[in-house]
Amino acid sequence: MKANKKKDFSNINTNRVYDTIAEATAAGDSSEQLPGQMVITDIEGNIAEEEPTKKKYKDRKTYTAAEQILFLEAMQTSGKKGVKLPRINLAFTPANYEFIKIMAQVRGQSLTEFVNDMLTEARTQHADIYEKAIEFRNSL
Repeated sequence: MKANKKKDFSNINTNRVYDTIAEATAAGDSSEQLPGQMVITDIEGNIAEEEPTKKKYKDRKTYTAAEQILFLEAMQTSGKKGVKLPRINLAFTPANYEFIKIMAQVRGQSLTEFVNDMLTEARTQHADIYEKAIEFRNSL
């Protein structure tokens, strides 16, 4: 087993080492440049002021209730703050899923658009039953 040799740290440069944080952060001559610090000057040699930091993200717009309704009806809510469509997780039999998939392709629609169109058609066909059910629910 080798014996551990003591390391010699006598050649380390210890310039600009401060005893306290207060001493290190004390306001000194503003033209003094610390190691690793870049000082920006203008043409005349005056020290330039720091540029304001840029925002990482731009401010997001908050939409009015009317705008939200328009986005919801058009199903264009992607990236709109505070505008979310209601969602449900559905399970289909293989035959129904295949029907939805094929018919959506035939119509050139997404699966969601096709199912929403089917539900809209059913809602208009059974509007009277739907309204009676709403009245019954509200009377309870």
